[in-house]
Amino acid sequence: MSPRWLRRLRQISQVVVFLTFVALLARAVAHRPGALWADLFTRLDPLLMIAASLSGRVFLSGLLLAAGVLLLTAALGRVWCGWLCPLGSLLEWLGPRPDRRAGRRASGCHKQPPERWRSAKTLLMVVMLVAALFGTQALSFLDPVTIMNRSLATAIGPALRHAVFAAEAFLYRFDALWVPLDALHRSVVAPLFQGVQPVFEAGVPIALFLAGLVALNWWATRFWCRYLCPLGGLLALVSRRALLRREAAAGCAGCGQCASACPVGTIDPQKGFRSDPAECTVCLDCLPGCTPGSTRFRFRLPERRAAGAWEYDPSRRQVLLAAAAAAAGASLAGVEPVTRRTPARQIRPPGASTRAFDALCTRCGACVRACPTQGLQPCLLEAGFQGWMTPRLVPRLGYCDYGCTACGQVCPTGAIPGLPLDQKRRARIGLAAVDHNRCLPWAYGVACIVCEEACPVPDKAIQLEVVETTGAEGEPVLLQRPTVVQALCIGCGVCEFKCPMGGEAAIRVHAPTEAGL
Repeated sequence: MSPRWLRRLRQISQVVVFLTFVALLARAVAHRPGALWADLFTRLDPLLMIAASLSGRVFLSGLLLAAGVLLLTAALGRVWCGWLCPLGSLLEWLGPRPDRRAGRRASGCHKQPPERWRSAKTLLMVVMLVAALFGTQALSFLDPVTIMNRSLATAIGPALRHAVFAAEAFLYRFDALWVPLDALHRSVVAPLFQGVQPVFEAGVPIALFLAGLVALNWWATRFWCRYLCPLGGLLALVSRRALLRREAAAGCAGCGQCASACPVGTIDPQKGFRSDPAECTVCLDCLPGCTPGSTRFRFRLPERRAAGAWEYDPSRRQVLLAAAAAAAGASLAGVEPVTRRTPARQIRPPGASTRAFDALCTRCGACVRACPTQGLQPCLLEAGFQGWMTPRLVPRLGYCDYGCTACGQVCPTGAIPGLPLDQKRRARIGLAAVDHNRCLPWAYGVACIVCEEACPVPDKAIQLEVVETTGAEGEPVLLQRPTVVQALCIGCGVCEFKCPMGGEAAIRVHAPTEAGL
């Protein structure tokens, strides 16, 4: 197969894999959370699976799939980064075109970051894994799969939904467009955005983080992949012994076209146009413009030695310092005050034990995407350092559906256990309390029983106390006041969501203690 067709095959692979990633994410809604293995890419991610296993002290089934990615890397190099990674593909498509990239390099007006920055991704990987040994996965939000999951679920998807619905609202003003718009909505828009929630508290910061990664592309192509990606750091270590490697033949003309075309800048003209197999993403961009036979990829079965060291490889001292910093940081995070680690309003999904949840949650956002009421929201600073980007229930935005088990079904690590529906309905995630200073019957003598009517528990965790009070004109009035029965309340948050009071609800759900779960 010619070099151009090989490169075209890679581009087709990128498109197919990216669309598959989006399709699996789009199908992970409450009515079919386990359809087609919605968490497939998370299970394929070796860094996430290893970190979660170390942190949770468990053997996860996803380790077997992740091991397949490591074996693929050991054979073919970093093909995950060049052929399969959804974030890598997105950054490549949104980066400068190859001709513009080559022009900027030739003009000398574009200064590249120092080569020693390449070691950052390996050091980040070390920090993540050492921190996982100490039981924290706070840095898992930097994994490329979690970045894509989180960005599509809480930022890109809702923003696109808003834009499409706004466009439909405008076009529906024209009577002649009603029939085609109805057909388009039924066949495309409704299936595509089924389950996409419109409001997320952390949507803007998450979108800005992704936008920052895209912007860095214009400083150095695939900046994230070159310098920062911790998964790339893990795969780089494995690919140092890859069997398939790029090499410059003896007849190389030294034209430099391969170095200009390389999106990760790993071909060094000062070293005979050799490339570092730990950095090469096997994108094949170096082949089409090269004299036939001057650049080639070949298997080096008899020579299974690791690639030689490059000046940017982290030293042993740097690795030890990174490990020590991770251990110190994880230890300091462990002494956060309880008001930071488990604040009163930190309500976790059903069945999620606090200790196991913090250790196993990969911040992938799958549960946030699958929640049908948008009640699950990613934390920013609400749960301290260790709770960064973990999901919490915000009942004022959405409640825990009494008939839904989606979050447990899509969780790839078991941080949220996949409880049967009858068991999930008995799992206490919080406890409601009536604010007598805001509740209409208690504070103002106004009749209201919305929370009691909304309570889904069969025996009603909210019961009404009939009292005689004085009306606005001094007449005696019988009034029903809501009271929470603690033994029956599971903390689902329906009452808080339905409360008609503006702003903060007059009945609020608070997290129970670990002993009360």
